[in-house]
Amino acid sequence: MSAFPSAQGWARSMDNDDEGFIFQNQSRSISASAGAKGGVGLAALSGGVEGRAQKTRYREYNSARAFVHLNAEKLQHGSRRDTLGISARTAVGALIRLFRPGHGNELKHYHRLQQQAADQQQRLGVLQGWLGQRDASAALPGGKAPVVPSGDVVSLKGGANVRAAAAGVSAGAAVSVERIDIHADSLTPYWQALSAPEGAARNAAVAAQRVAGIEQKAQSLFDAAGERPGTRPLSRLTGGIPLRECPPDVLSKAAERLGAELDHFCAVAQQLDAGVGRRQGGDLVEKSILSSWRGKRREDALANMVLAHGALLVAARASNDAGEAERALRDMADKLYSPPIRHDAEALSKRVAFRDTLELQIRNRSYALDLGGGIGPFGAKVEASLTEQHRDHLNPVRAGDYKDVRLTLSGSLGDAGALGKLKDALASQLAPHGLADALPAALAGMETALTGQLGAGATLLLRFYRPQYQGQADFPQDAAGFRLQLARVVASGDASVNLSGGVPLQPGVSLELGLSAGGSAATVLHERWGDNTLSAPMMHYLHLQGVGESERWQGIADRQQASLGGLFRQLADGGSAVRKEAEYFLRRQPQDGFGERFFGAMREFAAGRLGFDAARERLDELMQRQLPLWQADKLAFPGLVERPLQA
Repeated sequence: MSAFPSAQGWARSMDNDDEGFIFQNQSRSISASAGAKGGVGLAALSGGVEGRAQKTRYREYNSARAFVHLNAEKLQHGSRRDTLGISARTAVGALIRLFRPGHGNELKHYHRLQQQAADQQQRLGVLQGWLGQRDASAALPGGKAPVVPSGDVVSLKGGANVRAAAAGVSAGAAVSVERIDIHADSLTPYWQALSAPEGAARNAAVAAQRVAGIEQKAQSLFDAAGERPGTRPLSRLTGGIPLRECPPDVLSKAAERLGAELDHFCAVAQQLDAGVGRRQGGDLVEKSILSSWRGKRREDALANMVLAHGALLVAARASNDAGEAERALRDMADKLYSPPIRHDAEALSKRVAFRDTLELQIRNRSYALDLGGGIGPFGAKVEASLTEQHRDHLNPVRAGDYKDVRLTLSGSLGDAGALGKLKDALASQLAPHGLADALPAALAGMETALTGQLGAGATLLLRFYRPQYQGQADFPQDAAGFRLQLARVVASGDASVNLSGGVPLQPGVSLELGLSAGGSAATVLHERWGDNTLSAPMMHYLHLQGVGESERWQGIADRQQASLGGLFRQLADGGSAVRKEAEYFLRRQPQDGFGERFFGAMREFAAGRLGFDAARERLDELMQRQLPLWQADKLAFPGLVERPLQA
């Protein structure tokens, strides 16, 4: 019996999911295990239990494109040689880099040229302003860093395993359970919450606290006792009238003044960002504007503008006749919360939003069986596993129950006697010279080992999915159940080399050296969606629409043409499960006759009278019509915990 009370670990990693989200992770873990082993003759039996607790802090990117875009600022600090892992170590190269830091860095040169072009655009905008034309140029690239969502993942896992081995063949079984709790940070801008039909929050008490908090914080923007009238910004906008007492015309004028001050501030900041007007006192003008809005930095002034905007919006909504002011405030919201000037977007977003927490949960239960054996350096293994998963998620086409069936075939080739073979080969070369007998004496006392291993495998994944929306009262129960969502074949390979050696220095003391290197890779050889459920195409299509990468759908659909063709034929069958699933979605959409046109197109395709592209256009239209309902379902997710406004 052996036990290992605990082990701690720390890791950095990156991973991605089926929809293309990319996660950068930093995790800490602690694990404990215990095991027992026994045997008779050539047979051995072993078993054990283990447990692990892990906490991960992650940053989430909605696609690979977003990851590259948001990390471009970091990538431009390294040259192409650095990116490829090839460094110039010459003295000349070092001198060139010393005097020209961007040498060899194409991305940095590209960024510099892009910035110069944007600056020229801004200068043209300033010139047009002098000529009496409004500057409508876009924001400078690189002027702000988009906010990347982050959160915490807490995982608790326990498992047990048993293994039997005899005559070079082994078999094992394992079972494990895991619970994963995800707490994601969520920021809701003031204006979005205050403009929502249900109020500042779904919970009435939280909504009332948020509105009161906005009004209370806005008091700091009104003149204090003894100050000169109009010293602070909200008093300047409203003429000193308290917000609750402002008539509709005063609120409208205050909204116009706020918009004018925002435009003036952005125009001055854009000139400075483009390198125009600094010598003419533009920086002094900016400092004056910042001071008038009780700030020292741009983020301070913008945050107070947002606070004034929110307080005016609360007052406008409380007044039944202030619709004009409310419309003006909504029109300027996008520019106010994402101004076209250089600023710290992450710092600003945290100051102008209500903080919510998105609580998700995943529960896994896995069973695995494996059988393996080896002859000499060759080994082979076959493993079958079943993973049952329940997922609570805000995305309606990802929430539900899964059953993943995996079948893995793998092989390995290992060699631990490479150094011995090297010594024999060297001895055969030295023998004609009469030096072979001296070789063992020269290597006496050295203990060395060189091991290498190659491995390769293929995994077949069959994923069955029962969406959570099947539990709705209006979903047809005869169509409910697990359906094949996808079948995927993944090939993987790995290689590793380990070199270790010991050199005795004196009795009882030796120098131990070691070196190891390795790598692994995996690729998807084949993937086909199931043809009796809409979950796979809808998951990808809605995600791409949500992150602004709809152009990628064409390539995905082309690769899945065979499975989508089968889906269209199933939709033409009135008794199929996917037909009833489509009818469920269509009942929630506007009733304008689209359902008849949709199923008519599917029947035409099944009869061979309609092409694939035309049928796919109808499917795209169905999913596009579902998009606003999908977004509304995400906003109604019960796991979104609303927090009161922080002081």
